[in-house]
Amino acid sequence: MKRLPSIGVLLVLLVLAACSSSAPGSAGVTAGDAENAIRHANSQLSADVRAGNAQAIVDNFYAPDAVAMAPNVPAMHGRDAIRAFWTQVLGSGAVELALTSNHVTQSCSDLAVENGRYDLTITPKGGQAIHDTGKYIVVWTKAAGRWWATEDIFNSDMPK
Repeated sequence: MKRLPSIGVLLVLLVLAACSSSAPGSAGVTAGDAENAIRHANSQLSADVRAGNAQAIVDNFYAPDAVAMAPNVPAMHGRDAIRAFWTQVLGSGAVELALTSNHVTQSCSDLAVENGRYDLTITPKGGQAIHDTGKYIVVWTKAAGRWWATEDIFNSDMPK
């Protein structure tokens, strides 16, 4: 009697097939390039936030079909919703954002997951600075030769 492979073996084979260089959509993608690209994207995001440019934040960071999940608001689907969120945040005063990437795990050559910490300060016009720290996870995909945030979730470490 012939024995069928276990589900675990089948899953491993599927992942290996998906990660092979002959997989569709993998042309022009280099394995192991995510971490540097993501650190650069995070630096650019912080600069765009400091400049108060919601359009640049969305155009330079988020994939067209990205989902962002901020605390205390419904998930935002797509660049228009994410731009509206950032426009509101940036309209509240001077904003400083520092991202510290703790770990980037790259799978295949076009998927990566990052976890890290953020430090955020918003200073309303004529008001006192509001400071927040927290953590985030971003799922990144590589398309058109660059890495894009496709799933972004973050939440505060501050007590309620």
